[in-house]
Amino acid sequence: MRTDPGTIADPAAIAAARRLRAASTFLELALAVVIAGSVAAIGSVHPWAYWPLWYACAGIAALLVYRTLVIRNLRRPIGRRRFAFHTSGRWLVIDGTSAYGRPGWSFDLERPLLPPAPLLLPGVVFLALVIAQLVPLPPGWATTLNPDRGFVSVAESRAWAPITVDAESTLRGAAFVVAALLLHLGAVAALDRGEARRRFQRFVALLGLALALVALTQVAVNARLIYGIFAPIESDTFFGPFVNRNHFAGYMLLVVPMALAVLARAHRHYEWRVGARPSSRRRLVALASPEGAALMLAAVPALAGISALVASTSRGGILAFVMGLVLAGIGLRRQRGVPPWLFAVALGLMAVAWFGAERLETRFRSSAADSTGRTVVWWESLGMLRHAWLTGYGFNTFGLATSRSTPWQLPLGATPWPSDVAEAARVGAMIGYRTPSRIPAIVWYREAHNDYVQVAVECGVVGLLVTLWAAIRVLKAARREPWVLASLTGVLLHAVVEFDLQIPAIPVLFVCVAALRADRSGRDKGAARSLRGPGDEAFRAGREGGASVRIAARQTSSTGIAGIWRSKSTNECIRTAATAARSQGSRRTEARTANPAQTAIRTPGMPVSTSVCT
Repeated sequence: MRTDPGTIADPAAIAAARRLRAASTFLELALAVVIAGSVAAIGSVHPWAYWPLWYACAGIAALLVYRTLVIRNLRRPIGRRRFAFHTSGRWLVIDGTSAYGRPGWSFDLERPLLPPAPLLLPGVVFLALVIAQLVPLPPGWATTLNPDRGFVSVAESRAWAPITVDAESTLRGAAFVVAALLLHLGAVAALDRGEARRRFQRFVALLGLALALVALTQVAVNARLIYGIFAPIESDTFFGPFVNRNHFAGYMLLVVPMALAVLARAHRHYEWRVGARPSSRRRLVALASPEGAALMLAAVPALAGISALVASTSRGGILAFVMGLVLAGIGLRRQRGVPPWLFAVALGLMAVAWFGAERLETRFRSSAADSTGRTVVWWESLGMLRHAWLTGYGFNTFGLATSRSTPWQLPLGATPWPSDVAEAARVGAMIGYRTPSRIPAIVWYREAHNDYVQVAVECGVVGLLVTLWAAIRVLKAARREPWVLASLTGVLLHAVVEFDLQIPAIPVLFVCVAALRADRSGRDKGAARSLRGPGDEAFRAGREGGASVRIAARQTSSTGIAGIWRSKSTNECIRTAATAARSQGSRRTEARTANPAQTAIRTPGMPVSTSVCT
């Protein structure tokens, strides 16, 4: 039932629209819960956090399916058009009809059911590759494809065996890939609207503020336990909720650019408030306006995040952040005025001054000594690809593949091995352990500290190419969003010297940030937003009048900006206008003439006309 061509009052359509609104809201909330929960659970690196994370991603997929079905049902009565709730909530306004005032929650049914997801196709190909590693092959086939694979046990040498050296670990890795893909699809659908993207960035900025406060508090009190209750087993360099400070830095590489995006948006609103060519006084007075207050509040998460990133003393994290800022600066180079990325540089310098440059200098001076172990592991890992370049050793099996070894062949006359060890040596079963020969201590590397090298060892050259393909797709999709590009680039660069993408909380946020793309609603991208704000309108109005009128308009301009300045000239302007109206013998005209100037004083930001003073 239609009330007129611009509205729909059909109860079934309204009920379906309400279900769509509820599903979209719950989808956004579910993303926030998964992101915050994954990082709060000590980065979700422990087995007790795996299943809740998988179930949560499955729940997001179920919400996405339900939302898709609701959209399909809603297209029948409405069609592929944009609709919005009327402020009363009793009918729907079609195609943003302006005659009904400012609409409520809106949705564009012309958008695809599932917007383009940059990680979907590479993720499906990578998942297929991982599943292929789990397929059992006839005896001897796995070692034929990879002569260096060996056998995990003597029994495996006589049975069907997959390519992977540890099927359980590879299956667990496949579960994480599936969860990440489902989460990415949910994020792409939930963040397809501009309002949702802005809410998501604000949420990530506030989450980063909370994490930064936790980390900086740990530094201040010299904490020995995470949350005061958990003692890390494998590391004494925990930072925030992460066991390793480098992983905290990797997470902040995603968070800080989102906070800077919020700050940049607040800065644009502030620039609109002060106008195109503001004076220093106008800028200062405008800080009392809502836009000025929002700018100061938006600077808090950005400053806290950068301070925590610097305080982590992660060399790779700091360098990756600088490279991300460079990319953001290049992307914003055509904007007028002060580029927002300069605010990030200023905040970074403040953070360095607060933490102490000498501490960072000490950390960077030790880079050469600390890099020896990693480079040795990289070279030995790449050497393992000579015979396994096609298939790899199995996804999520780097520690087992690089540390296991067959028993030594004993020299003649030596005490023989026990029978079980001798049998393992005869068939080539890898029941022993080894450590890199060029490292003096006995060290077991479970990760390569380079995600790209590790993917090559586990999945071969094909897996590495798919990974690089996925990285290129996400960067290409984010090329029009400088801060999103800086966020994703920072993590991808940091992955060269760390294993960030193997800490579940980091890829959880990564796949969600990768879903943030430029607005595809058809809005004109090339049209520049006018920087003429309320202060400019008042100032221009003053220039069009006489000298005395110009003084009054300038004073009223300040009042229009902040609502805190009422000058003698402005009062004279009101009295002069009222006197002129009284001379014409009309008290009603007197009141109507004085009201505009009085309203300009009481209402900050209202453009002022000088006609009341003529």
